[in-house]
Amino acid sequence: MLGRAMVFGAVVVCAIFASGGDTAAGTQAFRNGDYKTASREWRVAADQGQAEAQYDLGMLYLKGLGVARDPQEAFRLLRLAAEQGQADAQYQVGLMNEKGVGVPQDYAEAQHWYALSAARGDSEAEVGLAALYEQGYGVPKDLSRAVYWYTRAAEQGYGPAQSRLGACYAAGKGVNQDFVKAYFWVTLAVKQHERDAEKQRSKLAPKLSPDDVTTTEQSASVWKPKPGQAPNPATVH
Repeated sequence: MLGRAMVFGAVVVCAIFASGGDTAAGTQAFRNGDYKTASREWRVAADQGQAEAQYDLGMLYLKGLGVARDPQEAFRLLRLAAEQGQADAQYQVGLMNEKGVGVPQDYAEAQHWYALSAARGDSEAEVGLAALYEQGYGVPKDLSRAVYWYTRAAEQGYGPAQSRLGACYAAGKGVNQDFVKAYFWVTLAVKQHERDAEKQRSKLAPKLSPDDVTTTEQSASVWKPKPGQAPNPATVH
């Protein structure tokens, strides 16, 4: 299964082999930078209906690696994998719907696929879902629900979620304003080298006492992320 960063960022190596077909050969070819061979091997498995191969091949089409870039074909393949319950594909289909890549922009569809992936504890999908609720795109605006999903992703150690959750606490958006909690989550985002997190923290520091700053930074230094867990079904909307 190809890494998430392959969609809009750097290429990373496969982490999991799909079962059946010669997907291992495709994986090795991908690691060797032979994307044409990877696409050929994965095509066989994808045509057999294997979700992991559909996901991997869809990512190649999205980036134009070993094949001509074709967002529509990428979306078709990723949708096939998503419909089989492949969580990474569900996230990507949600993202493509949100951004209008390979398919007309559709926030309601984005919410649907993000929710399916978030229900399996995917932190990026949780942030995507939270952002939709924060902005009211495709769903009624609901800041408390946005905070809920940001919190789930932040607790898993996902830097963007930590930064956004800190901003929510700082502004009192969907949660009671709390500069100590805001400073805590932004400090964790700084440790993740999250963009603009240091700037956020420098603005928050004057709002805390020196003792609060010290105590909060000590708490952040020993904090450990929680493993992703499926949420209560009642919260997945």
